[in-house]
Parts: sequence; C-alpha cells; structure tokens
Amino acid sequence: MRSLRLASGLSQEAFADKSGFVRSYMSRIERGKANPSLDAVETLADALGVTVAELFSEDVCPPTPPTGIQVPFAEDGSYFSRSTFRPRTKGYNVGGKGRGNVVLFKDFDAALDYLKSMPVAKWWRPNANGNWGLVTAVKWGDLPVEP
Repeated sequence: MRSLRLASGLSQEAFADKSGFVRSYMSRIERGKANPSLDAVETLADALGVTVAELFSEDVCPPTPPTGIQVPFAEDGSYFSRSTFRPRTKGYNVGGKGRGNVVLFKDFDAALDYLKSMPVAKWWRPNANGNWGLVTAVKWGDLPVEP
C-alpha cells in the first residue's frame, strides 16, 4: 500500500482525503496494524487506480519509495526524516530556539514543506545520546531510503 501511495506522489494525508479515510487509519493500514474490510480495500484500490488484485501484487510497484524527495541535511550528516518524530510532543519540531520560534507539525510532509519555506531550515532531532537538539541545514539532498 505504502509503495503504491508513494509512487502516486501522494502524501499519506492527501491519499487519506482522496480515499475518504482519516490519516491515522491509513497509517495503521500501512504499518499492518489495521485490517481493512473488503469494501475499504476496494475503495483504496480505486483511489490508487489499480485493481484489488494489483493492490496485493509486488509486481505493480517496486517496494522502494521514489527518489527525488529533497530533505535538509545537517553538518553532521543527519537529515530530516520520519524518525525525527518527537514522541514527547507527538510531532515534528521545526524552527529555531525560543518561545514562539518552534512550530509543531503532526504530519511529516507538512513539516517538510515548512522547512522548504524557511530561509535556513532548522529542526529538532535526537543526538547519539538520545537528547533532543536543534540542527541547521547546510545542504539539501535526496531522502535516503529508510528501513
């Protein structure tokens, strides 16, 4: 499901809207945490423009996400990714230090769009010790394929 959605160029939220489901349900389906009904499977296949059989076929779409998604990279080689989701704040923290400068996004794609609009992209991510800190982009590049 995820591979087909990514190949269609839709964010999870946009695909959920197109198919008439809430984003959290789409997330659970993609992670294998929800069992959609047959009606829901048909709806999802229609939204992707494939048959139900193609929805379950590995030949329809390669399992890797599309290349070309540009993300900011910090000087230490870390980059903005879905793993920068902060459980404590239940979202992606973007922006500089100080009250009013940090913006919280529940959706990765929305956070990435905001980073693209910033003069210099800044986001929060855990360091090797698990402590969250602010990093600044030094370049933009393709999002590496994450496991």
